[in-house]
Amino acid sequence: MKWLSLFAALAFAPQIAAADAPAPGPIYFNTAFESASIWKIEVLGEAEFRVFLKGQQDARGRNRQTTWWALRLENLAGRAVTLRVTGFDGEYNDRPVVSWAGPWYRPVFSDDGEHWAHVTEAAWDADKKELSFTLPARADRLWLAHIPLYTHTRALALVDEIGRQPHARAEVIGHTVLGRPLHLVTVTNFQKPDAAKKIIWLQARQHAWEAYTSFILEGALRFVASDDPAAQRLRDENVFLFVPMINPDSVVRGDVRFNANGFDPNRQWDEVDLRDKRWLGRNPEIWYVKKALVAQQARQPITLALNLHNTETGEYLETNVDDEAVQARLTRFYDLAITQSTFDPSRPKLAISLTSAAGPLNTTNSIWRDARVPMMLMETRVGPGKKLGRPPTVEDRVALGRRLIALMAEAAK
Repeated sequence: MKWLSLFAALAFAPQIAAADAPAPGPIYFNTAFESASIWKIEVLGEAEFRVFLKGQQDARGRNRQTTWWALRLENLAGRAVTLRVTGFDGEYNDRPVVSWAGPWYRPVFSDDGEHWAHVTEAAWDADKKELSFTLPARADRLWLAHIPLYTHTRALALVDEIGRQPHARAEVIGHTVLGRPLHLVTVTNFQKPDAAKKIIWLQARQHAWEAYTSFILEGALRFVASDDPAAQRLRDENVFLFVPMINPDSVVRGDVRFNANGFDPNRQWDEVDLRDKRWLGRNPEIWYVKKALVAQQARQPITLALNLHNTETGEYLETNVDDEAVQARLTRFYDLAITQSTFDPSRPKLAISLTSAAGPLNTTNSIWRDARVPMMLMETRVGPGKKLGRPPTVEDRVALGRRLIALMAEAAK
């Protein structure tokens, strides 16, 4: 009789629990993780919320940038959640920016903070400048972000892993405002002298929000450090130098563009004087990377250098190089990238900025004027392009990195 009663209780337990189960409780918004950032939440219903973007201003209280946000939803208890994201307006180069977002915009979500998918359906309200979408009922917690997270922790693990390999060397070239290390990773065949090799430089993440640049660099770094026969040949002929993350303070803090002092690590390159230690306090990220570039140029000139960035909808390659022979080398890379990768430029040719009217002259590209380093700035879009026909994924950007580093070596010949 006892077992029969237990069986009966088990049989009816789902119905009893369903009738008497307490409500699942409120949904929580968690920002206690690396790279998280939102400003405030407005409750519109049990499972409907308005999310306001925090953004970041520079040291003057100007140029509020809003192109990064990340949060984690918890206690979903199987509920679908509708979010309305707003606060996209900002300022760039001291000029107002009226909502960088639009009908094309699709943020990403993840069950584990590692594997990401784009929101498939979203509505853009042009009057409110607000994006609305519903996240599916699939897990008790979900990460949500502008684009996939690439954390400083991941960058440190990558440097440690690659630095242990016999054909790689990782070194600390300086520290950020808050004391985090800045790494330079060298990959080559150390058994062969460098004198006959080309020097290839790749750097990423000057702006914290531009996480896809880290995925591109990781793809490039993992490929040239791999056992692939093509990578082995590249190491025989080239020295590859990587600066994986130039602004780790802001990546950790969930900032957007500026360093912890409010200075832009991709501006002031023309001002930062390596003889003036005041810049070590203001913008050490530029100071140390510029020092490494200048030292390498004195030791053995850099053949090609690429500075990776993201934009929302544009994609292009830009330089300050004014030497025709060097321009021809950069143009060769541009042409190879178009024909042999998913690089999908929104400009018809390599952009050469020699006057302020053509583009800013204080970026990393100005290292050409200072030290004759043939630096290029590559912008890759986070929105949909013609080649992919959709927004890029992590896998797309890792694959692009593998192709770009090989094409840089090809153009350098």
